[in-house]
Amino acid sequence: MSHSHGPTTTGRLGLSSLIFGLNFLVQGLGGIWTGSLGLVSDSLENLNDAVVNLLALGSIRVANRREPCDRWTYGWHRIEIFNTLLGGLLLVVLAVAVLVEAWNRVRHPHPILLGWAIGFSALGLVLNLAATRVLVPSEGSRQERDLNLRSAYLHALGDSLANLAVMLGMVVIRFTGWRWVDPLLAAAIAALILRGAYLLLRDAFGILMHRAAFDHEEARAELLRLPGVLGVEDLRSWRVCSHLTVCTAHVIVEAEQLVDTEAHQQRIEHLLAERFEVRHLTLHFETPAMAERHHHRFLHQHDQDSPEHNECGGHH
Repeated sequence: MSHSHGPTTTGRLGLSSLIFGLNFLVQGLGGIWTGSLGLVSDSLENLNDAVVNLLALGSIRVANRREPCDRWTYGWHRIEIFNTLLGGLLLVVLAVAVLVEAWNRVRHPHPILLGWAIGFSALGLVLNLAATRVLVPSEGSRQERDLNLRSAYLHALGDSLANLAVMLGMVVIRFTGWRWVDPLLAAAIAALILRGAYLLLRDAFGILMHRAAFDHEEARAELLRLPGVLGVEDLRSWRVCSHLTVCTAHVIVEAEQLVDTEAHQQRIEHLLAERFEVRHLTLHFETPAMAERHHHRFLHQHDQDSPEHNECGGHH
């Protein structure tokens, strides 16, 4: 019997994105009308979350519709990374624009319709809390282990706190007249947006550069603890996208025939899937004698046909 645990991960991401988008409009237009840069910057933080969630959702849908083939060997999963790059660069531009305007308003304070600004901020807080609630995974479901969903939830919770800070800032301005508090809050939120954009761009760049998807030293040590595994060479891992980790390795085992490697393969696949979230694994098994006849150094140089160099790139 199957049990329903509420909306799926994509359903939660889609609904939260809709709420974030609505909040972006509410606080953005409210900030422009009331003259509060803090509200405008907080609306951009909501745009940040809406963009991130929609990119994840859209990329999943596009990738699922394009099956891998001889031409596109991993389908279209990597389109998520290009979307992330564009989204991250957009957020950088918006955050820098807010910082420039914040500096101008510190030098030349603008009047703010404080009553309306507090009202818009309160409405934004309600919407942020609603989005946070949507992203809470159902208890006992597999969604509790979904890193994408957990990350989106933490971002939404952070948005709620930032929104609360803006609302309290409006109250402070109302009772003290310190209009510099508004651009100061805007600058702080813009800094958070820049940090989020940096993390997005860093992860996307790492995936495009085939940065290792996990700690190879730790993985090699755990593999060598498996019975019959004598060595692990040419261990390589990379991410096609944020949720698809690929791994290849040459594994030296105690075996005389191909059929003897089946048990090794099952244990290695289970370890790498459970411990390091490897979704696609290619193994090349070798006996100790085979390993002695085969070098495992990655040799490649763009300007030579048959380069011979050491591991640091120098010739020998």
